[in-house]
Amino acid sequence: MNFSEIFPGVIFAQFAPNSKYIVLSNGTRVIVKETDQLQSINFTHSQINDAQIQQIEISPNSELIALSYPKKGYIEIRKIDDINWCARIDDSVETIQWCPDSIQLAVISEFQIKASIYNLNNKNVTHFKNPKQISFSHNGRFMVMSERKDAKDFIGIYSVRDWKILNYQSSDTLDTALLQWSYNDSFIGVQDTELNFRLNLHCPCQGLQMKFEPYSYSLGIKISRFANQSDLMAIGANDEKLRIINLLTLKQITELEHKITKDVLIYKEEEYSDQYSQRVVTKFTQMEQGCKINLSKTQNGISLLEWSYKDDYIATKFDGMQNCVFIWDMELLTLKAIMIQILPVKSFTWSKNSTTLTVCTGSSKIFFWNPTCTSACDMPFDKNFHVVKIDWSSDQKSMLLFDKSDVVVAYPTLDDSF
Repeated sequence: MNFSEIFPGVIFAQFAPNSKYIVLSNGTRVIVKETDQLQSINFTHSQINDAQIQQIEISPNSELIALSYPKKGYIEIRKIDDINWCARIDDSVETIQWCPDSIQLAVISEFQIKASIYNLNNKNVTHFKNPKQISFSHNGRFMVMSERKDAKDFIGIYSVRDWKILNYQSSDTLDTALLQWSYNDSFIGVQDTELNFRLNLHCPCQGLQMKFEPYSYSLGIKISRFANQSDLMAIGANDEKLRIINLLTLKQITELEHKITKDVLIYKEEEYSDQYSQRVVTKFTQMEQGCKINLSKTQNGISLLEWSYKDDYIATKFDGMQNCVFIWDMELLTLKAIMIQILPVKSFTWSKNSTTLTVCTGSSKIFFWNPTCTSACDMPFDKNFHVVKIDWSSDQKSMLLFDKSDVVVAYPTLDDSF
């Protein structure tokens, strides 16, 4: 694996959707670099001195960058390949989001008073009242928006072509926390506040199809995810159970508990001193099946949950065992393996073209798991670089490694057999 130099003082870094560019920012200026050679092709300063960038969004076609300056009350739009091109929108800003056509920009104003859709071609503006969240369908044809009206939550389905409303229905939630579309846009998942265990599945045309509420009067859902390519949905709550819903039958098919059984493969991270290189080397030791692990349970709930790219595995982090990554086999609906790390797990992500899981723990190493082996990779820097987040490019040829204030670009060569 090859690594770039460390880019210091970076608070935002993201690959463009086409993986050709990396956008970096320190909060007041933006630099665009080519992913392969890391050559700077665009360099942007704020038009107003000391203006802080709050949010950066790259358009789906990888041609435009939207920069939000909420304290100054405007949005700046730049072209990646043209340093002189610039557009500006004056509006009170809370969040911004590109529409799928890369021509229109959705802006939710401060205090969620209104949502505005700005068309960069004809300069038309469309307004919506009382927005909370916006989510676009995968085919780019529809937008769902949660709204607050008369102390109740509603969701509206709109056509992206002309912004006419197609359906309007009650979300039947206390306080909508998350909107998401299923992979084929057949369902909209509406997740309620974490104080209430409720997840509703709405059909864009026919309204509410399923209300999932296993119990009441207790803390609810922490995370939920639709599968990438199949009719399944995974739900992680404040208990230790991973729940799987079948979208064809609209029923729960299983509850998986975070408990160690005798058939589970357990990989434990260990460090030892290499007498030849005089370095600390990390390796994974496979522990005996059925062994007991004494881990303290200080918290509860599933805080991280990710489907593999083919939906054959799910990785979870159970807060009661913060040093562990649980890997579930979705064909057999059983626990496949557990990675036990020395430090608490910060984040993990699956590769988008192989069954490889990448894990970071805030140490100077990154860890890999696939069905055949588990391994670790050290960061080759004299300076301590503590990896807290990993982001893969869409073509899987590179990834961004985040420290608290620094970023490194890595160029791995991964396949299912490493």
